[in-house]
Amino acid sequence: IPRFGRLHGDIFIGSPCVIGDSIRAVGGMTIILAVVEAAETRDMLHMALSLLASALHKNPKNVHDMRACRGYHLLALFLYRRMALLDLQLLNILFQIAACEASFCGTWKLQQNEGMSNISQASMVTYDHGTMARSPDEFLAFGFLGDLEGFMEEKDLVNCISEVESAGLKQQNLNCMVLSNVDMVEHVLLDWTLWATATIPIQIALLRFLEHLVLMNWYRIHNLAILRQINLVKYLLITMQRDDIEVTVLEKLVVLLRSILGDGFIGSELELVVRFVIMSFGPPELAEDHQVRREPMGNHIIVRNMLLEMLIDLQVAIKSEEVLEQWHRIVSSKLITFFLDEAIHPTSMRWVMILLGVCLTSSSFSLKFHISGGFQGLTGILPSFYDSPEVYYILFCLVFGKDVYPRLPEVRMLDFHALIPRCLSQNELKFVDLLESVVAMAKTTFDKLSLEATVACEAGVHSPVSASLTAELAEETKHIGVELQGEALMHKTYAARLMGGTAEAPAAAASILRFMVDLAKMCHQFSAICQRADFLKCCVDLYFS
Repeated sequence: IPRFGRLHGDIFIGSPCVIGDSIRAVGGMTIILAVVEAAETRDMLHMALSLLASALHKNPKNVHDMRACRGYHLLALFLYRRMALLDLQLLNILFQIAACEASFCGTWKLQQNEGMSNISQASMVTYDHGTMARSPDEFLAFGFLGDLEGFMEEKDLVNCISEVESAGLKQQNLNCMVLSNVDMVEHVLLDWTLWATATIPIQIALLRFLEHLVLMNWYRIHNLAILRQINLVKYLLITMQRDDIEVTVLEKLVVLLRSILGDGFIGSELELVVRFVIMSFGPPELAEDHQVRREPMGNHIIVRNMLLEMLIDLQVAIKSEEVLEQWHRIVSSKLITFFLDEAIHPTSMRWVMILLGVCLTSSSFSLKFHISGGFQGLTGILPSFYDSPEVYYILFCLVFGKDVYPRLPEVRMLDFHALIPRCLSQNELKFVDLLESVVAMAKTTFDKLSLEATVACEAGVHSPVSASLTAELAEETKHIGVELQGEALMHKTYAARLMGGTAEAPAAAASILRFMVDLAKMCHQFSAICQRADFLKCCVDLYFS
């Protein structure tokens, strides 16, 4: 219903007030931090963090004041006391403070070039600093707050582009995150004394946010440059050093670290990682009988093995000979030199041997390793790992010229036979000096078994290991015939997994020796190696062990 009215008074022209400007008149960022500290419920904390994000986005002076009053340190301290209230939506507000959203609006031109689709884009880039007005559901597209059951899935932008190509779309909007507040990242998001008390989904979401900044296509160089200024690699290594980090989170940390190291292979970052890995191995302790004790299993060994696998994966991806030479000098040579030790944990020795096997594929490295007496050094060190069947397998992979990476999760005697080429006469055996290490490992196995049997006999106790091994060897002699290869494959031990450990070492060593006997009867090259004087001397020592 239309109505008429009269206006009394003067007319004024008003302008809307921006919260980023208005808050400065009543105390500025200190007032907002006080509100964050006073928050007692999740809703209050949500409003306080939203107010903080809005004030930082709307007025650059607030960003300067926040830095001047060490507000990010205070924010981390206040959040530490409120971690029980923190959820993924509140975490998303912190992400919005650290990075702003950039949207691409343009045309994707799909072109065929040698069977591959190349995507070219001519677009206008606009920065959206008003991301606080968006609902939390809109940020699900970034993958930070996705389904908790799938929080370990990788969000690859290239896969998204492939889906666009297959759908035949001509236009596509891509949202990218641009790192805009490095202080928020350094003093809050990377302060793991704060996030160590959070739940696993919160920690994973945080690492996925950082990973997205590093892996995305459009602003990767910008984000990496800023993150490298604060030495992100150092922060990640410090986090891995903590004992309260779950393995799932450690895996995501390693993935993030690999993404950073793989971009440019910066020498200072590689040296930092190598130094960290080396420092995870302490000096060996001597037992009362002057024998070297192995290091006990711990979280530091899990982290070390993850980093060794990551470095091997990076090395395998290197194609340039020049870059590979620098990698050997900075990474591989140092790790192999320090970790070829009798006291290192067997799980780490497996990765060290895989690293050595990958390096030996380089002719220059193998020549240097041979000249420096590396193969003789292995003969003195590897007998301490007589109870690791995987070390046996790696040695035979090198002898037959097979790849040692990727690593087999389980080793069976069938895997040993799979290494034998179909045409033995046309394939030359490599690194035959490693066979002496194989015999030395087997000798150590039976030396320890003999010592155990002697001690048990003196104590009047029957040795179950010796009895089981004797029974197995007696059973094996019943199946000896002309076709050793075929009947050996039919034997039950060839299809079973070779178990590690002291108790299973004699059976594994016996299986390895049977394999070598079969190989000597099938391969003339291997038979000729077995007739060498140095190899026969090792076999004589093994026979009388």
